[in-house]
Amino acid sequence: MSIKRIAIALAAATGAVLLAASPAFAGNAHFIDHHTGASLNGTSLVVSFKEAGLESGSVETVTATAHLMAVYQCINNGGSNPADPKKTTVDAEVSQSGEFTANKNGQLVGSLTLSTPDAASVLDCPNGQKAMLTAGTWSSVEIMDETSGAWAAVDGSFSFGAPVGHGRK
Repeated sequence: MSIKRIAIALAAATGAVLLAASPAFAGNAHFIDHHTGASLNGTSLVVSFKEAGLESGSVETVTATAHLMAVYQCINNGGSNPADPKKTTVDAEVSQSGEFTANKNGQLVGSLTLSTPDAASVLDCPNGQKAMLTAGTWSSVEIMDETSGAWAAVDGSFSFGAPVGHGRK
């Protein structure tokens, strides 16, 4: 056997060993648009997603983030605002993270829920009144895989709220 043939055989054998020893890796992590979105569940925002192009079995840290603009008011026992209502607005970025494992095809499917702050923690009301979240909007929704670097924006804003009566009761 010539030296040239030995070198080619050795290179081929080395390549085969390296391919067999390394796990399959797609290397093109991305969120799939038509499987990534958001919806309201009461006042909470549920961000659902599907990511592909991951290594089979990889554990990914995914974070959902959105901007919350919410109005909290003191409501009397009759269900109305007092004549001089006490209220406050929350204007903040809210995020939630979780760990997800890619399936054998290098995909993961999941959801994360962003919640509004509890009314009693935001607003202190006088006796005979209770703090309530009365309206709000989630906007600028994003999903990020902190492990792979994949990122996507979710179109739209998501508003919630119920009318509150005015005046004394």
